[in-house]
Amino acid sequence: MQKLFDSYRVEEQAYKGCLSLLKLADKYSPQLLENACRIALIRIPNPRYKNIRLILESGQDKKGDGTLQSYSSSSNKYACVRGASYYRGGSHEE
Repeated sequence: MQKLFDSYRVEEQAYKGCLSLLKLADKYSPQLLENACRIALIRIPNPRYKNIRLILESGQDKKGDGTLQSYSSSSNKYACVRGASYYRGGSHEE
């Protein structure tokens, strides 16, 4: 909530976004909403209602604290996804 208020010059402009965010607790549980907010704060510099809603809709919040720890404690952010065989050249079908 504080990030929402900080992102607006006039405090009253943030009210609608905060109310919409709180209404998500009616559709999803307060714990899921809290998890989604925590994930949004880790991934997005200035999260908005839409970001948190999309996290809830996609189910990323249900993974719990395990995903939060893996994002925050990951030392290798730029892991090689394709592997060494891809970068050797030649045929990519193995």
